[in-house]
Amino acid sequence: MNKLENAREKINEIDKKIAGLFEARMDAVKDVIAYKQENDLPVFDGNRERTLIERNRKMIQNPDYLSMYEDFLQFMLTQSKAYQKSLIAQDVIAYSGIKGAFAHMISEKIFEGNPKLAFNSFEEVIDAVVDHKVEFGVIPFENTNSGLVGEVLDLLYQKPVYIVKVADLKVDQCLLGLPEASLKDIEWVYSKDQALMQSREFLESLGVKSVPYPNTALAAQYVAREQDKTKAAIGARENAALYNLKVLASHIEETATNTTRFLVVAASPNTQKKDHLAMIFTTSDEVGALSKVINRIAEHGINMDTLQSRPIKERPFEYFFYVQCTGNLEEENLSSLMKSMEDVVSNVKILGTYEILEKQ
Repeated sequence: MNKLENAREKINEIDKKIAGLFEARMDAVKDVIAYKQENDLPVFDGNRERTLIERNRKMIQNPDYLSMYEDFLQFMLTQSKAYQKSLIAQDVIAYSGIKGAFAHMISEKIFEGNPKLAFNSFEEVIDAVVDHKVEFGVIPFENTNSGLVGEVLDLLYQKPVYIVKVADLKVDQCLLGLPEASLKDIEWVYSKDQALMQSREFLESLGVKSVPYPNTALAAQYVAREQDKTKAAIGARENAALYNLKVLASHIEETATNTTRFLVVAASPNTQKKDHLAMIFTTSDEVGALSKVINRIAEHGINMDTLQSRPIKERPFEYFFYVQCTGNLEEENLSSLMKSMEDVVSNVKILGTYEILEKQ
């Protein structure tokens, strides 16, 4: 065996030891994060990281290797932090609003027993998914009365997330006031803009002023805090018990079939084939491009049940299209569809295949 072969054999033996030590180190990292979570300790400690680097660099005897070792150590610490983040995010569900919001209610129904994290906006929910702070995000997407939530559609276009489940929630909008209030006392009504829109006829019959609020549960919380019997909120019946309010009227939405569709989004798509597909695309600057896309979808045995256009904010008077489909969603057929669309779309994003859960 020559010098080269000897050196390579030595490297192989060292690599085997490094692999074993790396696994042992990551197992220890897992134990550390478990202890910190159990004892409510901060997850990341900058001082500990600096101390570790300073201590370990002193172990290197050959100064030629010092900077390389520091890079190696920093990379290993980065991997440890990424692993800790993934452990923290595991099974955690993000939603927009506070306890009592419709998004919280549907999250509890879909992911009963999972830890939940509340965020202030739809974008914060999606960013938490993208950054692997949570495993799934639950966001409202469409209502049978008020239509699609444009902000969420924009975020699906902009952010690298995938739809993995869809769930429908029957919405019973209630007017909530203070325990001593009656309908004739109400002058101001607070709620999410979609809830106000869904209850427009009822509010007009009362002759009250409508005030948009970030979400229904926050509106109920605000009314409870103000202690002003001229103020009321529109929201779920559950909010009355949560915030010590009274249901002044129920089923105030314009249609008895009022239902909101929620999306469950993740940082990775489903790996198993599901019954529904969503995609977003922009068409090329060609006459009849959209018509050609629709025809090619049909030619592949795929039924398009939703087509929605939406302005691209950063490009005035240009639009992207959102499509929901059912039918032949086998991987080979989808690949063929994507290839057939190349000459008529300038950009396409598969949002994933998903199942629609039974109405909650």
